Amino acid sequence: MMDNSREEQILHEYLSVYDEQVRDICLKLRSFVAKSQPEANQLIYDGYNAVSIVFSLSDKMRDAFCHLAVYKNHVNFGFNRGAEIKNPELKLEGKGKLIRHFKVKDMENLPKQELSNLLKKAVEISLFKKPNLKIDSQKSKILIKPTSGKKLRP
Repeated sequence: MMDNSREEQILHEYLSVYDEQVRDICLKLRSFVAKSQPEANQLIYDGYNAVSIVFSLSDKMRDAFCHLAVYKNHVNFGFNRGAEIKNPELKLEGKGKLIRHFKVKDMENLPKQELSNLLKKAVEISLFKKPNLKIDSQKSKILIKPTSGKKLRP
C-alpha cells in the first residue's frame, strides 16, 4: 500500500484526543474505504470541530466522493454528493444541498454491504461529474491539509 509514515504519525496525533473506541471506529472505517477504493487519495484535515479524512480521486476536496468526520462520540461516514445517490441502500442523514452521512457509533452493526454499494455509487458520480479523473492506485497518497485556528473538538 502507501508508505506515508510521517503522515500516518500526524493522523494518529490528530486522533489521539478522542476516546479509544472512536479512534478505533475511525481507523476501521478508513481501512474499509481504502480496501474498497485503493486508488483514492486521503486528505487529512484537523478541522475546527472534527478531524476529517477525505477520500478523493485527485488531491482536491472538490473531487472527493466520501469522507469520515470524527466527533466526540461517533464518526460520520459521509458521501460528498450523497444527495445525488439514487435509491440509497441506507437512510442517510443531512439536509444540505449535496452532503449526506451515515452515523457510526459502533462497528458491530456496521452495514458493510450497503456502505460498499454506496461507495461504488459515490465514485461513479465523481467520475461522471469529472470524467478526466484517472483511477491510478500507484499514485494513492495521504496528504495532510493545513488548518489553523482554535479547535472546538476534543
